[in-house]
Amino acid sequence: MKKTYQQLAIEELMRDRSPRTCSDIEAALIENTGFVPPRHSMSSTINTISKKPQFNIVTGYCAGKKTYFLSETPKAVMTPKVGEPAARPVKTLAEISAELERNLWAVRQGRGQA
Repeated sequence: MKKTYQQLAIEELMRDRSPRTCSDIEAALIENTGFVPPRHSMSSTINTISKKPQFNIVTGYCAGKKTYFLSETPKAVMTPKVGEPAARPVKTLAEISAELERNLWAVRQGRGQA
């Protein structure tokens, strides 16, 4: 079964956990697998990998460039509490319409057109 570029990048990050720039990771990937990825695609791949909850990509800086490495500890995933109410109640169409009418009336009053 063929592996995707993302899977190859994950394997490379797991193989060597030292902080490296995107070009270093890409060069190691080419050297170890022989797969030549599109130019400058490693940064978007690392960004995609970092959004996954099972991977914790740590970003650092060295000589003005960003370095990345895969942390040993997974991300702490927050689960929502059961008893929490919704962040913002959803307005009905009637409420939106009534608010629009109030706002229009206030604007007309301010202009002396009421």
